[in-house]
Amino acid sequence: MEFTEYKDIIVSCENKVARIQINRPDKLNAIRMQTYRELISAFEVVDGLPECHLIVLEGAGGHFSAGNDLLDLVGDDLLPLMECVQGIFKTVARLKKILVIAVEGVAVGIGTTLLLHCDYAVASGKSKFRLPFVNLGVGPEGGSSVLLSKIIGEKRARDVLFSGRFFSADEAYTWGLINAVSEPGKASEVAEEYVRLLLQQPLASLMATKQLMKAEQPNIEDVIDNELKIFGTLLATEETRKRITMLLKK
Repeated sequence: MEFTEYKDIIVSCENKVARIQINRPDKLNAIRMQTYRELISAFEVVDGLPECHLIVLEGAGGHFSAGNDLLDLVGDDLLPLMECVQGIFKTVARLKKILVIAVEGVAVGIGTTLLLHCDYAVASGKSKFRLPFVNLGVGPEGGSSVLLSKIIGEKRARDVLFSGRFFSADEAYTWGLINAVSEPGKASEVAEEYVRLLLQQPLASLMATKQLMKAEQPNIEDVIDNELKIFGTLLATEETRKRITMLLKK
């Protein structure tokens, strides 16, 4: 099965595997509002297709995602953007199918926070991760204010959120943010090895196990909502707009 209605992403479902590729390589796969809407649609569709047992997400052109397209952050009406950001994270948090992510190159902002919601992640040894929310003058998104500490530990979470520094694939692996580190250019291949392993397992059992493991987690949708309120408030301030405008001029 192929999907042709999308412009910013490429979607297919073959051999029981749905593949979603962010396809804006000239922008390092920065995610604009159209991309958000297409990702939300694609995730919802493939999660409901009985012929798709697993979902793989990756980026085109050697990078996963440079994060939110900064042009969307300087508009006068920020509500549509807030709805898109809220929508993508609630959608991935609700997925019933197993989500595998393969990372090459940069994974900034949402490129990193999406990892908090996937079930298995592989990154190439040259990948770089960053959560520059404070640097931009906004707050964390995607449940990262809670999930990041849960996954990598509170002190490490404070470090990467407060400083907004880049961290390496080796650090991400040591901390438990990703499951494996591949050779450069091989993240998708390593992810496929894991996908083949999971395809041997009963789908109903995989889905039930995933739902049971979610039961002990906080209500992440409430966390996402609270983060977005603060994100939107800070995004509307003069200081934050100046910071983002300066970045766009570089």
